[in-house]
Amino acid sequence: MGLNINSLNPALGTQRVLADAAAKLQRKQAELASGLRINRAADDAAGLQAAENYRTRILQYTQESNNLQTGVNVVQTADAALGTQQEAVGRIRELAVQAANGTLTPEQRNALNEEAQALLGQVEDTAQNTEFNGTKLLNGSAGPINVGTEGGEQIAINDSTADALGVNGLDLTTQAGATAALDQLDEASSAIDRNRASLGAQQSRFERAIEVRGTATQNMQASESMIRDVDVANATIEQTRNQMRLMQGVFAQVQSRILPQSAAKLLGA
Repeated sequence: MGLNINSLNPALGTQRVLADAAAKLQRKQAELASGLRINRAADDAAGLQAAENYRTRILQYTQESNNLQTGVNVVQTADAALGTQQEAVGRIRELAVQAANGTLTPEQRNALNEEAQALLGQVEDTAQNTEFNGTKLLNGSAGPINVGTEGGEQIAINDSTADALGVNGLDLTTQAGATAALDQLDEASSAIDRNRASLGAQQSRFERAIEVRGTATQNMQASESMIRDVDVANATIEQTRNQMRLMQGVFAQVQSRILPQSAAKLLGA
């Protein structure tokens, strides 16, 4: 068997093995450190694009869910205020029924009317002062409120002032006035009921939309993870393999240098 003293071919071959093993080892170390299979576009350009598309939609759906939850909060605030108005209207109707009794004295009806007017003031105050983050909800000034989602979800709340409910000017100081007030109060109560029913339907729609976006977000997160995240078990095995290749390359590199030196010694060089 011949012995080459000056040839660099063995050393060059082991250098290539060393460089390849070192590069792969470095990539696997980066993957394991970050937990990501794709750390740069060069790792998987198509995969990176798909993962970024998923991430964009995830961020959008997450924010839309937050917007919709704010919409739910708005609806609940308005509904609570309408409930307060409904109680006031119910109490005024009770007073009207009492004032319609022909056996009462004018003084008694005046007392009933005073309480009724105070309650009407409460209805109006609720309409004028119910707000969410500075937006008036019941006085008709806000109009439809856009919650900022794909598809343009909106909150629609009907005007619920005393004037809109038709209870301005109620007078329980006379039997005729008290009797006439009953129909007006029934209409006001029905209007509040319709407003609350509409809000309930809107809240249900928003909550359903939140659930849909939540499910979609989970599915897209799973899809992004499959593309972007590293398989730790496989990466660890590959890292061990590359470490072994690197060690073998180093050993071969050392051997490639020892053999020519030994040959030179044998020849008396």
